[in-house]
Amino acid sequence: MLTQVTREGAASLVLTRRLDAAPGRVWSALTRADLLTRWMLGPPGWPMVRCQLAARAGGLMQIEWSDRMGRTLALTGEVIEAEPPWRMLHIERLHLPDPSPENVVETLLAPDGAGTRLMLHMTFPDPAARDEMLAGGLAEGMEESFVRLETLLTEDG
Repeated sequence: MLTQVTREGAASLVLTRRLDAAPGRVWSALTRADLLTRWMLGPPGWPMVRCQLAARAGGLMQIEWSDRMGRTLALTGEVIEAEPPWRMLHIERLHLPDPSPENVVETLLAPDGAGTRLMLHMTFPDPAARDEMLAGGLAEGMEESFVRLETLLTEDG
């Protein structure tokens, strides 16, 4: 796994990965709906059916996946702060279908040679919520998505 996953404090995770693209291109891939739909896929058999993200303070996020049986999985939230192309702080809830407690996610992008160092700092309500997300495959799912993100950045380079 190329994504480094580190437990931090009582209820946080830090995911770090280097990407071979400039911060501005990575920011676009993380914040533009037309690009998110190309790399941020749900579980197998759950295509993304809705993607809305306003990457500005006060902006809303609604991303939804659906399976063939009509069941949905959604990620909703609000952007608290945005400093393109370097930082975004947002609150998110995962709906399975009931909403999870709010998680706070800070996305940081930093130049790293000719590429970008991406860091996601995820703070959960408590250690049990963090550990439940890890046990449910969060790290593996993020790794799969980041591989697709790298492919997108290479194709659009």
